[in-house]
Amino acid sequence: MGKAAAQARPTAVFRENGLVHRSKARGLLDTSNLPALQNLLKRDPAAYEEEFLAQWNQYESLRRIYASGIGQHIEGATDAGMQTLRLSKEQQDQFEHLLTFVAHLAPSYPKLTAPLPDHIAELLLTHHASLSPDLRKTCFRCMSLLRSRGVIADETLLRTLFPLLSLVSSSELRTAILSTIVQNLKQANRKTKDVRLNRMVQGLLFGMVERGMSDAEGNVPAVLRPGEAELKGRSEALWAVRIAAEMWRRRIWTDERTVALLALACTHPHPKVQGSAVRFFLGDLHTAENAENSDGEEDSDEGPSQSVDVGRLKHQRKVGKKTKAGDRRLKLAQAHAKRRRKENEEKAWEKVDKDSSNMAAIHLLHDPQTFAERVFENLLRGDKRHPLEMKVRIVQLLSRVMGIHRLIVLSFYSYLAKYFMPHQLHITLILVSLAQSVHDQTPTDVLTPAIRKIAYAFVHPGVTVEVVAAGINTIREVCRRQPWCMEEDLLHDLVEYRKSKDKGVSAASRGLMQLYREVNPALLRRADRGKSGAMAMQEGKQVLQFGEDRRQVHGIQGLDLLEKQLEENQDEEDEEDWDGWEVESDSGDDSDGSGGWINVTSDDEDNGHVFSDDSDDECDEEKIQDTRPASEKVREARKLRRETQKQKQECDSDEEDQEGVAVPTAPATESEDAFSALAMNRILTPADFAKMNELRLKAAEEAVKTGGALSATARRELEALQAAKKRTGTSGTSDVVNESDILGPRKKVKATYEERMKSIETGREGREKFGSRKGKKNKDVASSSTNRQKARGKNFHVRSKKNASLREKSKRLRKHITEGKKARNS
Repeated sequence: MGKAAAQARPTAVFRENGLVHRSKARGLLDTSNLPALQNLLKRDPAAYEEEFLAQWNQYESLRRIYASGIGQHIEGATDAGMQTLRLSKEQQDQFEHLLTFVAHLAPSYPKLTAPLPDHIAELLLTHHASLSPDLRKTCFRCMSLLRSRGVIADETLLRTLFPLLSLVSSSELRTAILSTIVQNLKQANRKTKDVRLNRMVQGLLFGMVERGMSDAEGNVPAVLRPGEAELKGRSEALWAVRIAAEMWRRRIWTDERTVALLALACTHPHPKVQGSAVRFFLGDLHTAENAENSDGEEDSDEGPSQSVDVGRLKHQRKVGKKTKAGDRRLKLAQAHAKRRRKENEEKAWEKVDKDSSNMAAIHLLHDPQTFAERVFENLLRGDKRHPLEMKVRIVQLLSRVMGIHRLIVLSFYSYLAKYFMPHQLHITLILVSLAQSVHDQTPTDVLTPAIRKIAYAFVHPGVTVEVVAAGINTIREVCRRQPWCMEEDLLHDLVEYRKSKDKGVSAASRGLMQLYREVNPALLRRADRGKSGAMAMQEGKQVLQFGEDRRQVHGIQGLDLLEKQLEENQDEEDEEDWDGWEVESDSGDDSDGSGGWINVTSDDEDNGHVFSDDSDDECDEEKIQDTRPASEKVREARKLRRETQKQKQECDSDEEDQEGVAVPTAPATESEDAFSALAMNRILTPADFAKMNELRLKAAEEAVKTGGALSATARRELEALQAAKKRTGTSGTSDVVNESDILGPRKKVKATYEERMKSIETGREGREKFGSRKGKKNKDVASSSTNRQKARGKNFHVRSKKNASLREKSKRLRKHITEGKKARNS
């Protein structure tokens, strides 16, 4: 009875002509059409739970068959003919469609699809090698979809994607995975810093870097052998470095942990990992490595027109008629964009030595001394395996760290000494690294042999003048940081080169001589000391001793100029405030004291304050009518107030002196007065310091124009300020050595072919193209020639005499006879 009632139960589902219907309002329910079924299930998940469960069971069966068949071999197959069990092409396509279907409906059925993320992670991590490329992409997209729908957390997604970077062989998929990781971290830290997620990801990256640093025995090799490097070419540590560098570039991770991770990678045995980490600290933030991630984006130097042209051509190829000419134009445009991108990358590499070093990351190093010692030890151990370019990069990094943190690595200078040869590749970068690593705490006994070798190898008549200038400039930069490393006899020899006929050599020698006129003129001969050096020795000026910190602040340069500028601006504002105001006369009865300005007394009892003259008992002087302008009265009142305060201070000091209190007898200098008057009463902002630098530059320019005894000092100060402004973009100081400082002024060399062509193209800008002026002369509106004029220039179609017909030959002969008769008769 119960079964009969169950069979007689009405249902909305019915079949008609082989199709399954639920109701006319619901529409067609075809289970083979997964997109249509997905649309229905999203609208009402509860009503279609049975249909989803049927698709889920089918997905489970295919997944188990696929997972169980991986790694199993067909029974009875030979070793040569062994094959793994795989699904057919139709079954793989069906499994991909079902996986996508289930992933889209996971938020609607959370309980049924709870094990889905584990299934996808298992397929990607455990069976990644046997998956087809399309199935790998589908699994990756499903994981990203589950994260975007909130089914899984960020930690689950990142723990699945990080190992895939070194497992997947497809570069396109690796690029997509890397972009997904970066975008996920960026979105997580968009509003506030997600400290928990960042710590977890940084811990994963640390583990990825540390796993490849030691071998099976626990030893850390300096550099992997070429065969081992090829086996570990897809090292996960390389991706860890790239992710950390990308997060630093996007200003998402700017903490000490990120710098510690990249510092650890600087001693990694894999050459690519070590090179990427070293380039990060040098400022080259993986522009070449991340070019594949830009998805066709052009560099900023390339301009917007180039990217628009390429995009326009691609669009024309899609919507317009496809022709060979269009293909050719698109290929040319893409090749031009690629060439421009390559040129920008080369320019970026040239700028690594200049001002693009990542100073912020170097300043955040936790233990700079230990870091420098480990990097130098790695350089020594892998000296025979590292290529020269890698050695130069490591030397540059060491010099930057030693110069910024004032470190001492004694063996570093003896290691560099073997490369001090004029014919050495990248010799200018090596010399720059030597000068950059020196500071006032560097021992002189390790620097003196280095500069002596430079002098013997670079400064002699057997080399070109450019080599001599580079050697003297290097010695000058080293001595500028540590003046006590110079020997007297060597200095005399180098100063003699100031008489050279070459401009670069003489300028370098004069620069060295001028340096020691300022820092230690006693090392120079009497004739070479100059007026400034002789006066300094006569006055007994103390020379900075070895180890004395020259960074100690004794004042703020340009503070007096800023104070003067502020006073002038204040006076101008006061004059503007008093413009248009009139001062009343004292002709009337001014019993309330408001009829005019009063005289200010300097009594000690009023404590320097200005009071109105309301009482005749306080002051016996009469009011005097004053008709001067209001601005002049304000200035005079301020002057009187300052004099009153100064007199008050002098009286107080006299009273203290009479009471027996110790009073300093040395008068305060002008800089100390300015320091105490302005800097102690006002918080100086970055804008104030920028203004002080501008005022110093302007004052130096005016001093140079004025001339006189101090014009040479002002000229040197002006050159130093201009050089600092060029290096840093401001008028501040910078202690970074560039290649231009080592090479010095050079003669203009012959331009290359590319430079000449660029100059020609620049000259053609704004000029009409060369061509015929026919139809355009003396006309307001340009027009072309007529068809009759064009016909005159066309070539006639002449039939050869050999193939001419008999009629044409007779006509030509008759014409010749007729013309001959006419000629004879005439």
